[in-house]
Amino acid sequence: MKQFGDRLRDARERLDLKQTDVANATHINNKILSGYERNISQPSLENLKTLCDFYNVSADEIIDVHPKKVNADGEEAVFLTTEQKRLLSYFDQLNYENKSAIIGLSIVYVRDQSRKNTFQ
Repeated sequence: MKQFGDRLRDARERLDLKQTDVANATHINNKILSGYERNISQPSLENLKTLCDFYNVSADEIIDVHPKKVNADGEEAVFLTTEQKRLLSYFDQLNYENKSAIIGLSIVYVRDQSRKNTFQ
């Protein structure tokens, strides 16, 4: 399971940035950022907010908190990662025929992956 610093580093690397780039943009000292990413120290709430805004991710995603919430019908709400939201936004733009094709391909790939994992 990834720790806070690992998720913070992943967010930075997704943007193909160096720690010094983030330090310059956020005005958070590079050594402090290094401590966060190596799980040596934790950021203040102010620095956490600054980093989340900079990386365009939610604090829940970075600190790996998944609060249970319910929708208007009393059912548990589903939370999506940034990557899942992006994927769904592309899927929503497809017509019915292409959506059906994507669903079919996904089923084939999942079954194929399951078979391969069985034999490993």
